[in-house]
Amino acid sequence: MANTLAAPALPRLHARVRNNSIEIPRNPLFSSLTRQQIRLILPHIKYKRLKAGREILSEGQRNPGKIFIVIEGQVAATKLGLSPIEGLPTSYEIGLMRRGDIFGELSFVDGKPSALTFTATVEATVAVLDLSGSARRRTTRRLREIVTSKLRHRIARHADDSVTLRVNTLQLENEFSAYRNGVGHIVVTTLCLLSFYTLTLSFLPAFKSVAHANFALSPLIILLFSLSFIPIIATSGFPLSFFGLQLRNWRPALAYSLRMSLLFILFFLAVKWVLIHTTQSFADVTLIDGADVQMEGHLGTNSAWYWVALAVYLLLTPMQEFVARSGIQAPLYAFLHGSELKRRWASILASNLVFAAAHAHISLAFALAAFLPGILWGWIFARTNSLMAATVSHILIGGSGMFLFGVETMVERLSA
Repeated sequence: MANTLAAPALPRLHARVRNNSIEIPRNPLFSSLTRQQIRLILPHIKYKRLKAGREILSEGQRNPGKIFIVIEGQVAATKLGLSPIEGLPTSYEIGLMRRGDIFGELSFVDGKPSALTFTATVEATVAVLDLSGSARRRTTRRLREIVTSKLRHRIARHADDSVTLRVNTLQLENEFSAYRNGVGHIVVTTLCLLSFYTLTLSFLPAFKSVAHANFALSPLIILLFSLSFIPIIATSGFPLSFFGLQLRNWRPALAYSLRMSLLFILFFLAVKWVLIHTTQSFADVTLIDGADVQMEGHLGTNSAWYWVALAVYLLLTPMQEFVARSGIQAPLYAFLHGSELKRRWASILASNLVFAAAHAHISLAFALAAFLPGILWGWIFARTNSLMAATVSHILIGGSGMFLFGVETMVERLSA
């Protein structure tokens, strides 16, 4: 509200004093005055050069008849209030005024003490139109009436703008409240699920291979997480596109997903090739290597169970991405403050920590191996806002890594 009556920044309002005059005709407040009226106003204008931190008009201070115009620098409007944390008096910045902006006009018109404190934030020059001593002079008294009339007109004209601004602010507050409520439910659900998951790990037997652990536990864990997030998303009040559940942009999203997935797979193969040719522990490893699905002590690459394991993995992948991207990443991104880049990466990292934790029952090394490509899938989701795009990349990279390029063997050799 402090700056709702401020005039737009002037294109070339020079900070100079010449014969006790200012470029008054350029200011919108005085642009409609006659030359004679302007000549009468000029003698009542004084200039103040202020250092940073200097108060110009204090909250509660009476203003008998002064209007302030910022010539150069910046002036902050603050309001005294209580800190919501300590309960101690503190000042809140309401607005920031720059060259050409006017303040002190409300107290000039209604004669009441100033409702705000105006302080120079940097070195500033302020023009002061002082009509406080002109009440007894007929000509200048008439001039003050003209200025007051113009100020009242400005107040009335900007009242609608103030109401619109307030309505927009309330809408943003309501939207933020909805985000906070949605994220609150998600945080509570995630903490409860992770706590339950951690407690149950102590009752689970040890598994001989990554594939065994995935086949035995992953369906239960992923299904539990997915079913818990479905009602939260369904009752959130947000459109499905908010959670990336859309097909509107599926063509460019899919193309981007395929490009990034191919680059990641090529990079993975290059790293594995280097390890095979430079590391003794990888000397017997082949570049193409399937998952370690054992049946009665023998590898079951060509068995029915191998293809069942592959089918289960492909069916569970969309659920994993649904939890990590739609359930956690999308609401976090909308809720967080700061730059877009900061919000994007914070939401990606947080959602992937949950995703990696769901693989901790296998091993810490495998959880880390799941976390790294999860960064890519989170980035694809952030760029495209498409759960489909992230899921396709997950299927391509995760499926080929598990069932074609032997990521299990790599993790075991690297963590040995």
